[in-house]
Amino acid sequence: MVQTSINTSTLETLDLSRKFCDLKPSDLTKLPGLAADHFCIGEERIYMHLLNKKKMHWYLAEYGPIGKKFFGFYEDRSNGISSGFCSLEDLLKFCKKGDPWEPMVDENWKPVAAKEIPSLQGYIKMMICPPDIM
Repeated sequence: MVQTSINTSTLETLDLSRKFCDLKPSDLTKLPGLAADHFCIGEERIYMHLLNKKKMHWYLAEYGPIGKKFFGFYEDRSNGISSGFCSLEDLLKFCKKGDPWEPMVDENWKPVAAKEIPSLQGYIKMMICPPDIM
């Protein structure tokens, strides 16, 4: 099972020595290229996990170097979980906000299907079978 609930004190015990902003373009191009469609939500393999002290998580599955965009899942305590595209520029803006906002690379992350990440399971289930609101 994948651990995704990490408190601030746990950040010091994980190998999070790499800041996202220190990654080179060659590190990012190791992610699979952007797919034309994303119709099997939950089946995406998450290859990179970022997190910060503000309890925000980024689960990145794909990267397009031309448009400098990622596809993945994004989680924060105030807005919940969302999926879709995020630009490299958007992530780098967090780096400029200071230490608590700084996205750090989870160096212990092992690639896993999105549906296997506990904090994403409810969101994925809702996207597959939206609740009947009538």
